[in-house]
Amino acid sequence: MVKQINAAQYEELIKNGSSVVVLGASWCPDCRRIEPVLDSLAKDFSGKVGIYSISIDSEPNLKDALGVRRIPTLIGYKNGQEVGERLIEPSSKVPIQNLIEQTL
Repeated sequence: MVKQINAAQYEELIKNGSSVVVLGASWCPDCRRIEPVLDSLAKDFSGKVGIYSISIDSEPNLKDALGVRRIPTLIGYKNGQEVGERLIEPSSKVPIQNLIEQTL
């Protein structure tokens, strides 16, 4: 299951290990469309990669600080450093899984 977090948790969770942060919103159809894919991948990579969701409605300052303009946007991190290319409005499981694997 993808864990919903806030900006303070974001800062702490990306520091160590591998993680993928999904910036989105409950009203976003593309965000809802990829939720089952993210939940499935969160189970597959449990214990290896943390997958976290941040609502842009709750955290507009973080959205702006990260330069996110379209949602969903997925960002991979390894030990606090952004890795791989950001995924903007991914259309299938394959690019999401590839981003997760790049964080390992």
